[in-house]
Amino acid sequence: MTIHKLFNIAFAAALGVVLSANSLAQDAPIVKPAENFASNVKYSVDFTKKTGEIRPINGINLWTKLSYETLENRQDVAEACHFSTVRLHDAPWDNNGLRLVDVHQIFGNLKADADDPDNYYFEPTDDYIANIRKGGAVPVYRLGTSIEHTARKYFAKKPEDMEHYADICAGIVRHYNAGWANGFEWDLPYWEIWNEPNIIPQMWDDTDWSAYCQFYVIVAKRLRKEFPNIKIGGPGLAGNDYNLIKQLADLCKKEGAPLDFVSWHYYANDPSQLLDPPAKMRELLDEAGFPDAELHINEWHYFPTRWDVVHGTNGGDAAKRELGTSPTGLHGAESAAFVDLILTRWLDTPLTMSNYYAFGLETWGLIDVYGKLRPVYYAHKFFGELRFEAPIRVETKDPGEWVSVLGSTNESGDAKRLLVAVYKQEDAQTIEIALNGVPAEGEVQVDYVDYDHEIASETVRYSDGVLKLNAQKSATFFVRF
Repeated sequence: MTIHKLFNIAFAAALGVVLSANSLAQDAPIVKPAENFASNVKYSVDFTKKTGEIRPINGINLWTKLSYETLENRQDVAEACHFSTVRLHDAPWDNNGLRLVDVHQIFGNLKADADDPDNYYFEPTDDYIANIRKGGAVPVYRLGTSIEHTARKYFAKKPEDMEHYADICAGIVRHYNAGWANGFEWDLPYWEIWNEPNIIPQMWDDTDWSAYCQFYVIVAKRLRKEFPNIKIGGPGLAGNDYNLIKQLADLCKKEGAPLDFVSWHYYANDPSQLLDPPAKMRELLDEAGFPDAELHINEWHYFPTRWDVVHGTNGGDAAKRELGTSPTGLHGAESAAFVDLILTRWLDTPLTMSNYYAFGLETWGLIDVYGKLRPVYYAHKFFGELRFEAPIRVETKDPGEWVSVLGSTNESGDAKRLLVAVYKQEDAQTIEIALNGVPAEGEVQVDYVDYDHEIASETVRYSDGVLKLNAQKSATFFVRF
């Protein structure tokens, strides 16, 4: 079925009414742009009213695999999403056989002299970061270790000598920002201290939260002393435990340690679990004396299941396969709609940065084990293209709780874009959007993802100043005017 039939016939047929595409257009409510704009249409976009920049909140974890560079190079696929930032956590797990990013991967003997450049091994990480910068994204360097699911933990534990560890971290920053050890002057801005120290034993080995807080303070103060212009933060918290963040902020304030950004992670299928915390975190940090601290949700993912299913211990391989391939699973139509809804709604929160988990890593990534782009990939591509091609937000109306409408244009006004996300509605519905700032009749290119289409594209005609999109219970649409 073509998208033209999908948009103009499917819903009428479902209601038992036989309508042609033309008759449906003729029966559309008449909305005269500027005079009677949006008077009787639930959703609207006004391209003549600019409301500000679309903030660069669409980041990702990980980049195209360095270890597959000559076999399956997906640099162009990553670049097409126009990701704003790329967090480097778990890079070794996504690049088999390569020593990347982690402090112990770069500095193999943690007891060696931190001032000797011969004790560092930078080359693979140099190339990995160079590819990210080539793609136009800003790297976010996580200092510490990748997660460990081994019975015995090797590096996911509190460093024995925190001051020495801080000196090693300084050597890494110095290489990338000050040209040290045959390095670069890349001015990488974001340096995150550890990842998920509240996940024990996979990421840390001390149940006393104050141990991590003290470690953070030592490393943060050491980095600030040598590099006053970088942004230092953490803790990459699993969840949004405000009490843990408050303890960290209070100690930083007491010890005079920088807390330039606070980062946390959340995997959810309830939008409010991702949309509500930024305002609460902003209030907490303001009260703690860090009103300029940025807010980063730098790991997030659509999560309609339980962890034991993801790990294959509940339901076996059949349940895990269904989770990875179903339209209602981790990467299908529901996930795509969720992603674009969340990214759109985050624009109205204090959130500074987000990083979806992840570009690679087959269980979580945008590409499956066979190299096929998953439907959720296109949700990221839609938002990235909109921000890149038309980065100025325009006025919209979208009263639907989990239906979002994001309109944008560019400075000259010759590029107009519209992103519509419909997430888990009770019934399929026609989304009617009143348009202002474009001709009352015309044709638009619509790319979309729904339960029946992993990706589809067609030119669609609208009339009487109203664009009609026939949406399933979950769908996402990207419209180019």
